[in-house]
Amino acid sequence: MDLRKILFDNWGIKFISLLLAVTLWFYVTSKGKMEIGVTVPIEMQSIPQGMAIVGDVTGYVEVRLQGQERVLRDITSGKRVVVILDLSLLKPGENTLHISPDDIRRPAGVNVTHISPAEIRVKIEPLMRKAFRLNPVLHGTPAAGYTVRTIIVKPQRITVEGPAGVTSALTKLETLPIDIQDARSTLTVEPKIDYQGKPVKLLDKDITVKVVLERTRK
Repeated sequence: MDLRKILFDNWGIKFISLLLAVTLWFYVTSKGKMEIGVTVPIEMQSIPQGMAIVGDVTGYVEVRLQGQERVLRDITSGKRVVVILDLSLLKPGENTLHISPDDIRRPAGVNVTHISPAEIRVKIEPLMRKAFRLNPVLHGTPAAGYTVRTIIVKPQRITVEGPAGVTSALTKLETLPIDIQDARSTLTVEPKIDYQGKPVKLLDKDITVKVVLERTRK
Protein backbone atom coordinates (compact mmCIF):
# COMPACT_ATOMS: atom_id res chain seq x y z
CA MET A 1 0.00 0.00 0.00
CA ASP A 2 1.50 3.37 -1.05
CA LEU A 3 0.92 5.67 1.93
CA ARG A 4 2.15 8.74 0.06
CA LYS A 5 -0.39 8.10 -2.68
CA ILE A 6 -3.18 7.76 -0.14
CA LEU A 7 -2.16 11.02 1.59
CA PHE A 8 -1.42 13.21 -1.39
CA ASP A 9 -3.75 12.04 -4.16
CA ASN A 10 -6.51 14.60 -4.51
CA TRP A 11 -4.94 16.48 -1.62
CA GLY A 12 -6.89 19.62 -2.41
CA ILE A 13 -10.22 17.88 -1.97
CA LYS A 14 -9.00 16.18 1.20
CA PHE A 15 -7.78 19.49 2.63
CA ILE A 16 -11.09 21.19 1.95
CA SER A 17 -12.94 18.24 3.50
CA LEU A 18 -10.78 18.49 6.65
CA LEU A 19 -11.33 22.23 6.82
CA LEU A 20 -15.08 21.79 6.52
CA ALA A 21 -15.05 19.08 9.23
CA VAL A 22 -13.10 21.31 11.65
CA THR A 23 -15.37 24.26 10.89
CA LEU A 24 -18.45 22.11 11.46
CA TRP A 25 -17.02 20.82 14.78
CA PHE A 26 -16.38 24.36 16.03
CA TYR A 27 -19.88 25.39 14.94
CA VAL A 28 -21.55 22.47 16.72
CA THR A 29 -19.54 22.81 19.92
CA SER A 30 -19.99 26.58 20.12
CA LYS A 31 -23.65 26.66 19.12
CA GLY A 32 -25.84 27.77 21.98
CA LYS A 33 -22.98 29.02 24.14
CA MET A 34 -23.45 32.08 26.32
CA GLU A 35 -21.93 33.82 29.32
CA ILE A 36 -23.62 34.94 32.51
CA GLY A 37 -22.66 36.58 35.79
CA VAL A 38 -23.70 34.99 39.09
CA THR A 39 -23.14 35.65 42.78
CA VAL A 40 -21.53 32.57 44.29
CA PRO A 41 -21.39 31.72 48.03
CA ILE A 42 -18.11 30.78 49.70
CA GLU A 43 -17.88 27.65 51.86
CA MET A 44 -14.86 27.30 54.13
CA GLN A 45 -13.74 23.81 55.04
CA SER A 46 -11.07 22.14 57.17
CA ILE A 47 -10.40 24.93 59.66
CA PRO A 48 -7.23 23.86 61.57
CA GLN A 49 -8.05 22.03 64.80
CA GLY A 50 -8.11 24.29 67.83
CA MET A 51 -8.48 27.44 65.70
CA ALA A 52 -11.36 29.78 64.88
CA ILE A 53 -12.10 32.41 62.24
CA VAL A 54 -12.04 35.97 63.60
CA GLY A 55 -13.84 39.01 62.22
CA ASP A 56 -15.90 39.46 59.09
CA VAL A 57 -15.02 37.38 56.04
CA THR A 58 -16.33 37.90 52.51
CA GLY A 59 -19.15 35.43 52.01
CA TYR A 60 -19.70 35.77 48.26
CA VAL A 61 -17.82 36.39 45.02
CA GLU A 62 -19.02 37.54 41.61
CA VAL A 63 -18.24 35.02 38.87
CA ARG A 64 -18.62 35.02 35.09
CA LEU A 65 -19.53 31.59 33.70
CA GLN A 66 -19.46 30.44 30.09
CA GLY A 67 -21.15 27.34 28.74
CA GLN A 68 -24.10 25.86 26.90
CA GLU A 69 -27.26 27.89 27.28
CA ARG A 70 -29.30 25.01 28.71
CA VAL A 71 -26.66 24.32 31.39
CA LEU A 72 -26.40 27.96 32.40
CA ARG A 73 -30.20 28.16 32.48
CA ASP A 74 -30.15 25.38 35.10
CA ILE A 75 -27.69 27.42 37.16
CA THR A 76 -29.84 30.56 37.09
CA SER A 77 -32.89 28.51 38.07
CA GLY A 78 -31.26 27.20 41.22
CA LYS A 79 -28.58 24.63 40.40
CA ARG A 80 -25.88 25.38 42.94
CA VAL A 81 -22.48 26.81 42.15
CA VAL A 82 -20.20 27.30 45.15
CA VAL A 83 -16.64 28.31 46.03
CA ILE A 84 -14.95 25.69 48.25
CA LEU A 85 -11.93 27.01 50.17
CA ASP A 86 -9.64 24.67 52.10
CA LEU A 87 -8.33 26.36 55.25
CA SER A 88 -6.26 23.44 56.52
CA LEU A 89 -2.90 25.12 55.77
CA LEU A 90 -3.69 28.51 57.29
CA LYS A 91 -1.42 29.93 59.99
CA PRO A 92 -2.50 31.97 63.05
CA GLY A 93 -3.06 35.59 62.07
CA GLU A 94 -4.23 37.10 58.80
CA ASN A 95 -4.04 34.96 55.66
CA THR A 96 -4.67 35.82 52.01
CA LEU A 97 -6.51 33.15 50.02
CA HIS A 98 -6.43 33.25 46.22
CA ILE A 99 -9.55 31.98 44.49
CA SER A 100 -9.03 30.06 41.25
CA PRO A 101 -11.50 28.37 38.87
CA ASP A 102 -10.44 25.05 40.44
CA ASP A 103 -12.01 26.22 43.72
CA ILE A 104 -15.42 26.70 42.11
CA ARG A 105 -17.75 23.69 42.07
CA ARG A 106 -19.91 23.91 38.95
CA PRO A 107 -21.55 21.69 36.30
CA ALA A 108 -19.29 19.92 33.80
CA GLY A 109 -18.60 21.89 30.65
CA VAL A 110 -18.96 25.29 32.33
CA ASN A 111 -15.89 27.55 32.23
CA VAL A 112 -15.02 30.34 34.66
CA THR A 113 -13.92 33.49 32.81
CA HIS A 114 -13.76 35.98 35.67
CA ILE A 115 -13.75 36.03 39.51
CA SER A 116 -14.19 39.14 41.65
CA PRO A 117 -12.66 39.47 44.16
CA ALA A 118 -9.94 37.01 43.19
CA GLU A 119 -8.61 36.85 46.75
CA ILE A 120 -9.99 37.24 50.27
CA ARG A 121 -8.44 37.72 53.70
CA VAL A 122 -9.14 35.29 56.53
CA LYS A 123 -7.87 35.77 60.09
CA ILE A 124 -7.72 32.83 62.46
CA GLU A 125 -6.80 32.59 66.14
CA PRO A 126 -6.35 29.76 68.64
CA LEU A 127 -9.46 28.83 70.60
CA MET A 128 -9.50 29.75 74.29
CA ARG A 129 -11.72 28.68 77.18
CA LYS A 130 -12.70 30.88 80.11
CA ALA A 131 -14.90 30.22 83.15
CA PHE A 132 -17.36 32.75 84.59
CA ARG A 133 -19.82 33.05 87.42
CA LEU A 134 -23.10 33.73 85.64
CA ASN A 135 -24.86 36.91 86.79
CA PRO A 136 -28.68 36.71 86.52
CA VAL A 137 -30.42 39.87 85.30
CA LEU A 138 -34.03 40.29 86.50
CA HIS A 139 -36.69 42.36 84.84
CA GLY A 140 -39.71 43.72 86.70
CA THR A 141 -40.88 43.21 90.27
CA PRO A 142 -42.87 40.44 91.95
CA ALA A 143 -46.55 40.85 92.73
CA ALA A 144 -47.53 42.98 95.72
CA GLY A 145 -46.74 41.16 98.93
CA TYR A 146 -43.83 39.16 97.46
CA THR A 147 -40.09 39.70 97.33
CA VAL A 148 -37.05 37.92 95.95
CA ARG A 149 -35.45 35.93 98.75
CA THR A 150 -32.55 34.38 96.82
CA ILE A 151 -31.33 33.43 93.35
CA ILE A 152 -29.70 30.05 92.70
CA VAL A 153 -27.64 29.49 89.58
CA LYS A 154 -26.57 26.00 88.51
CA PRO A 155 -23.81 25.31 87.77
CA GLN A 156 -22.13 28.05 89.76
CA ARG A 157 -19.48 28.58 87.07
CA ILE A 158 -19.88 28.10 83.33
CA THR A 159 -17.30 27.88 80.57
CA VAL A 160 -17.28 29.60 77.19
CA GLU A 161 -15.00 29.00 74.21
CA GLY A 162 -14.00 31.32 71.42
CA PRO A 163 -11.09 33.01 69.64
CA ALA A 164 -8.37 33.94 72.13
CA GLY A 165 -8.51 37.68 71.49
CA VAL A 166 -12.28 37.77 71.93
CA THR A 167 -12.52 35.43 74.92
CA SER A 168 -9.75 37.13 76.89
CA ALA A 169 -11.51 40.50 76.48
CA LEU A 170 -14.77 39.11 77.90
CA THR A 171 -14.91 40.26 81.54
CA LYS A 172 -18.35 39.08 82.67
CA LEU A 173 -21.24 36.91 81.64
CA GLU A 174 -24.87 37.80 82.28
CA THR A 175 -28.25 36.40 81.37
CA LEU A 176 -30.68 38.22 79.18
CA PRO A 177 -33.42 39.76 81.36
CA ILE A 178 -35.52 37.18 83.25
CA ASP A 179 -39.09 38.44 83.61
CA ILE A 180 -40.41 38.30 87.18
CA GLN A 181 -43.06 40.99 86.75
CA ASP A 182 -46.05 40.22 89.02
CA ALA A 183 -44.64 36.77 89.87
CA ARG A 184 -46.26 35.08 92.89
CA SER A 185 -44.19 31.89 93.12
CA THR A 186 -40.66 30.65 92.68
CA LEU A 187 -39.44 30.58 89.06
CA THR A 188 -36.95 28.18 87.51
CA VAL A 189 -35.80 29.01 83.98
CA GLU A 190 -33.17 27.98 81.46
CA PRO A 191 -31.75 31.44 80.79
CA LYS A 192 -30.53 32.87 77.53
CA ILE A 193 -27.00 34.20 77.78
CA ASP A 194 -25.83 37.68 76.80
CA TYR A 195 -22.55 37.18 74.92
CA GLN A 196 -22.18 40.93 74.29
CA GLY A 197 -22.09 40.24 70.58
CA LYS A 198 -18.93 38.15 70.91
CA PRO A 199 -18.45 35.00 68.75
CA VAL A 200 -18.14 32.58 71.66
CA LYS A 201 -20.08 29.44 72.52
CA LEU A 202 -21.20 27.91 75.78
CA LEU A 203 -19.73 24.51 76.70
CA ASP A 204 -22.01 23.73 79.67
CA LYS A 205 -25.44 22.13 79.43
CA ASP A 206 -28.58 22.28 81.60
CA ILE A 207 -27.95 25.76 83.03
CA THR A 208 -30.78 26.94 85.29
CA VAL A 209 -31.61 30.04 87.28
CA LYS A 210 -33.99 29.63 90.20
CA VAL A 211 -35.58 32.83 91.54
CA VAL A 212 -36.99 32.06 95.00
CA LEU A 213 -39.83 34.31 96.12
CA GLU A 214 -41.32 34.74 99.57
CA ARG A 215 -44.19 36.65 101.09
CA THR A 216 -43.27 39.88 102.76
CA ARG A 217 -44.07 40.22 106.39
CA LYS A 218 -46.78 42.65 107.37
